[in-house]
Amino acid sequence: MNYLYITINTFMFSCLFHISVNTNCTTLKQVHLIFRHGERSPSMVFPSDPYKSFWSDGLGYLTNRGKLQMHNLGQRMKHKYSCYLSDHFAPDEVKVLSSYSDRCLMSAQLFNSGFFIPKNEQIWNPELLWQPIPISYKPRNEDNLIAAKQKCEKYDDSYAKLFTSAKYKKILEENAELFEYLTEHTGINVDTIRKVEELYNTLEIEELHNFTLPGWTEKVFPAKMKHLAVLSLASFTETDFMKKMKGGPFLKKILEDMEIASTNANFTKLFLYSGHDITLVNILRTLGFTDILKPNFAAYFIVELHHTPSPEVKIYYNDCGWCKERELKLKNFEHSCTLKDFKEQFESLIPENWQKDCKW
Repeated sequence: MNYLYITINTFMFSCLFHISVNTNCTTLKQVHLIFRHGERSPSMVFPSDPYKSFWSDGLGYLTNRGKLQMHNLGQRMKHKYSCYLSDHFAPDEVKVLSSYSDRCLMSAQLFNSGFFIPKNEQIWNPELLWQPIPISYKPRNEDNLIAAKQKCEKYDDSYAKLFTSAKYKKILEENAELFEYLTEHTGINVDTIRKVEELYNTLEIEELHNFTLPGWTEKVFPAKMKHLAVLSLASFTETDFMKKMKGGPFLKKILEDMEIASTNANFTKLFLYSGHDITLVNILRTLGFTDILKPNFAAYFIVELHHTPSPEVKIYYNDCGWCKERELKLKNFEHSCTLKDFKEQFESLIPENWQKDCKW
C-alpha cells in the first residue's frame, strides 16, 4: 500500500515538474524565493484520533511525499532559473535561509538536492549526485524574519486584545456550537480559532493519506473548519502594526538586498527561504494580497528584480508548488512597479528598528 502510494505520487510529481516555468533572464537581476515546507505528519493528535499512533517518524516531520515535493520543487526552480544562474553551485551567488523548525531545515536540504545537482569537479561521489549546501537559520526566539517567533511585547499585547474586539467576539459567539461539537468528539478543549486550525490541519493531512475520517467529521470538515483555520492564519496580521511586525522585516530585507543589486557590481543573485504557511500568509497580507490565506504544502512566493532598464519588481505565487504559478499585481500597479514605487508603497509597513518598535 505505501509502496503504491509513493510510486503513484513519484509519477505525478515527475509529470507536473515539466510544466513550463521559464522566466525572462535577460532582464533578471535578483530573485527572492520563499516556500512552505513539504507535506508533514500532523503536529498534534487528539485522544479520539484513530490514527494517532500511525506516525512512526514523529509528529510534525516530513512525510515521504513531502520529501519528494521539495526535491521536485528544487528541480523545477532549477529549470526556471537555469538561464540566470551558473550551471554549478556558486557560494557567492546563493544564500539559503530557513526557519529553525526541523521540517523547514529538511525541506531546504531536499530543495537543494534538486536545485544544486553537482557537475564535473563538484561530483565527490559518482554514485550520489548530491552535495552539501550551507543553510543559515536563527533559533526560534531570535527569528523575526521567517518563523516570526521572536518575542515582541507590543505585538503580543495587540494580538491578545484582538480577541476581545467586537469582531472576534462575534466570531466566537457564532461558532460556539462548533467549538462544543469539536470538544465533545475529539477529547480536547477546542475554544479558540487557533485550536480549530490545528485540528483542521490534522484532519487535512489524514485525508491526504486517504485515511477514512471518523463519521463525526462529515458535519464540520472541511468547510466549517477551514473558514476558521483561514481566520486563524489571518489574525496574526490583522492591523497595519501587526503587518509591520510580522511581514515588515521580510519586506525590509528584500528591499535592502534589491537596492544593493541595483547599485553594486557584487551582489547575491538568489535568496532561498524555507518557511511555514504562516510565513507566506504574513508576507502576502502585508503586501495587500488578502485573498491568499491557506497555502498548501510546498506553496511558494517569488519576488524578482528586473532591470527594464530601470529597476522593476515582479511578484509570483504558486499555491501548491507544482501547479501553474501566477503573477500577482500590487494595488495601484497593474502594469509595472518600479523598485522606487515598491519602497514608497510599503514604507509605512517597514520597521526602522524592529526591537525598538516592539517596546511600549
